[in-house]
Amino acid sequence: MIATPTLTDLDLPELPGDEQVYAAPGRDGPRFYNPWGARVDRGLPDVVKWKLGSKNAFAADRRRRPELPQAGDPLGRWEELPDGARVMWLGHASVLVEIDGVVVLIDPLFGRAALVPRQVPAPVAVEELPRVDVVLLTHGHYDHFDTRSLAAIGRRFGEEVLFAVPEGLGGALPADCRRHVELSWWRSFAIGGVELCFVPAQHWHRRGPFDQDRALWGGWVIRGSRSLYHSGDTGYFGGFATIGRVFGGLDVAVLPLGAYEPRWFMGAQHMSPEHSVQAREDLRATNFFAMHWGTFDLTDEPLDHGARSLLPDILAERGEDPERFHVMAHGGVLSFGDEVIRSGEADI
Repeated sequence: MIATPTLTDLDLPELPGDEQVYAAPGRDGPRFYNPWGARVDRGLPDVVKWKLGSKNAFAADRRRRPELPQAGDPLGRWEELPDGARVMWLGHASVLVEIDGVVVLIDPLFGRAALVPRQVPAPVAVEELPRVDVVLLTHGHYDHFDTRSLAAIGRRFGEEVLFAVPEGLGGALPADCRRHVELSWWRSFAIGGVELCFVPAQHWHRRGPFDQDRALWGGWVIRGSRSLYHSGDTGYFGGFATIGRVFGGLDVAVLPLGAYEPRWFMGAQHMSPEHSVQAREDLRATNFFAMHWGTFDLTDEPLDHGARSLLPDILAERGEDPERFHVMAHGGVLSFGDEVIRSGEADI
């Protein structure tokens, strides 16, 4: 039997007083909360106000068919890149990562998100995946934690694959996921010399009517000879600077460009493109790798609005180097080793 790795607490540096709030999640009995006081969950009255009581400011824009690019031969593109530090966008928040020979899937979703259909098919099927050592889950919402995809991965790889989930979420894994660990913020484990650490995010949990915030949420840092951060779902918060401080900068930050309108409803739990660009700076990340756009129609803005209508202007206004911002087509890949190589970019 393959041994399950030991969990360890990350050795945090002494944090400034205003950052100590990010050191651990809040607990109220069985429920977790963001200890810096952000209210992120929206009740039924807010949902009714959004869906029935307000006009979609993007109604005219949504009459235009969004441009949702797909990269041909994604696995061929993956194999052509130097190994050791590469990432593929599989759509929405799903990414395939390889660092120093360790292969990681984050928030894998190969079909629908509950009842929401994909606008672009998954570029790679479970049966086509290369060897996967670890599956990382950021939180329990259905567009990130898909039991059908997880069961299929578990059946394919058996005990060879480890599933790492936030604290409280292990019981939601399908029986086919035979090995798993649960982590709280700033806990980590190592596989093949690569460290995988669960870090804070500003979000919430619910999968059913009675489990509100009974499991944690967060992001992940994968660190070997190169490093990659995945935000999961999060609103913009001061914890990005703390993560950047703890890890001393990162090579790649995987950050969202979608699901942010209307901002009065989404802002505390999903970042706008402006906030994602700022988060990359706070994290001290060299490269920005876009996710969470163009796959599922979840919010008011057109599916390509963040990537095509906002991001170029944001980068120009801030004087950012566009060569550090990588917006890929579904199935597009990026190498972030000694040389940054893109293959399958979206045309924006």
